[in-house]
Amino acid sequence: MLYALIGFALRGIVLGMGHRALAELSDAALIEVCIERGTKDDRPFQELFRRYQSVVWRVCYSYMRNREDAEDLTQEVFFKVYRSLHQFEGRSSFKTWLYRVAINTCQNEIRRRGRRPKEAETEMETIAEIMPSGQPLEKTYQEQYQRELLAEALACLDPGVSEILYMKDMEERPYNEIADMLDIGVSAAKMRVQRARLALQVQYRMLAGE
Repeated sequence: MLYALIGFALRGIVLGMGHRALAELSDAALIEVCIERGTKDDRPFQELFRRYQSVVWRVCYSYMRNREDAEDLTQEVFFKVYRSLHQFEGRSSFKTWLYRVAINTCQNEIRRRGRRPKEAETEMETIAEIMPSGQPLEKTYQEQYQRELLAEALACLDPGVSEILYMKDMEERPYNEIADMLDIGVSAAKMRVQRARLALQVQYRMLAGE
């Protein structure tokens, strides 16, 4: 009875709200409304897409190393999520569940193609922000070279390796959250991060000729 009343209240709220009000709803509330409204109102799902489009695209790009492939797979991921929202049980956060769908979709696509992803289409502006001004030109070039070398080293790693590095060292996610996203134990997550860091270090030194 309580859930029915909540659902009725949410329906009334959504029918009278705009995109700005939808943005104030939690993921759980948006999912509830998406399931309730179905194809009658796609605005709640559009809000979920807006929140997490960039996250999913980055995951897809880290696996596929190609912008067009990443865009296509991002659309596929959200299509799968839209069809499977009723299966979301809330045992983890929506973002964690979405992350898993994205990773599985990319891994399945790589297996389907029977190949490793393309060499990364690396552009400097996608690797790091523009260097701050006011420092010696020689130092600027040296730091730019190091960034390019690091990007190349990352591109040489398996997608799953580079992805776990991004989760831990860029997004600074705790080990228990990484474990939840990858559906592994915390100890296994720590081991994978350690091995990934070592693999990156080895690859970087090889490219640098050390």
